[in-house]
Amino acid sequence: MITFRISAEVHDDRRITLVLPADVPTGTNEFIVSVAPVGDQGERRPRSSLADWAEAEAEHWGTQLSASDVESFTGRRF
Repeated sequence: MITFRISAEVHDDRRITLVLPADVPTGTNEFIVSVAPVGDQGERRPRSSLADWAEAEAEHWGTQLSASDVESFTGRRF
């Protein structure tokens, strides 16, 4: 499969002309078209670190876990 990304100006007739790279085989091919407005990229949520996520999603386990429990599923000794 060959993957490439293009940007094109779409006018009122909704037509674009695409010239494929030379390495695209001739004959029957399948094309998958995905349309994403260029301005859409700025609307994504900002990324945060895994540590920030873990802190926000952490549950308070109280005395339910011991250091040996943590070592058994993380491999780290505390």
